[in-house]
Amino acid sequence: MVSVRIFQLFDSALPIGSFNFSNGVEEAYYSGLDVKEFIRSTFKSVVLMGDVAAARIAFEDPRKADSLVFASKLTAELRDATRSMGVSLVRLGLCQNDYLNGVLEDKEIGTYPVTVAQTCKCMDIDVDTCLKGLAYSELAQMVFSAVRLGSMDYINGQKLIYSLMEEFKIADEFSPFSPVLDYMSRKHQIREPKVFSS
Repeated sequence: MVSVRIFQLFDSALPIGSFNFSNGVEEAYYSGLDVKEFIRSTFKSVVLMGDVAAARIAFEDPRKADSLVFASKLTAELRDATRSMGVSLVRLGLCQNDYLNGVLEDKEIGTYPVTVAQTCKCMDIDVDTCLKGLAYSELAQMVFSAVRLGSMDYINGQKLIYSLMEEFKIADEFSPFSPVLDYMSRKHQIREPKVFSS
């Protein structure tokens, strides 16, 4: 049976500050890139190949997964975003274990994919459901950013989410790669004014 707590954990209204971060979407929009294609590419090459793959590792080895995720975020704003959302999730107190307590005590990095995985594990949410929820939440965050910027409407945003979640596949190994995202993030760090922090 599916736990009702899953809906809470992956709700876009969960107060972890995800609305502050676009994961490169804002800079892609201002740079004139096809935002749908940028989201599609980032979802496949960074979310699925990186964050979701790391979350799977984090069920058994959160410290290794934290190191992998943090090292894969090549700009300060991407590192700040993953840590900010991760620590904010832990501060909600949905669940407690040694790793999550370590995040609160600033003994662990606390990246978002890893805190999600450890929260799922603590709440008895199975790995597959957790990974799909993480993929959905990160995809929805990018799509909602695009909607806020006016590059797509809600209906097309929902269609994009549906089509990409249909392609959900767990990567065999952690191997995120997106030079475009890294470049967009580097440009975004010096952009003023801006709507999002990443």
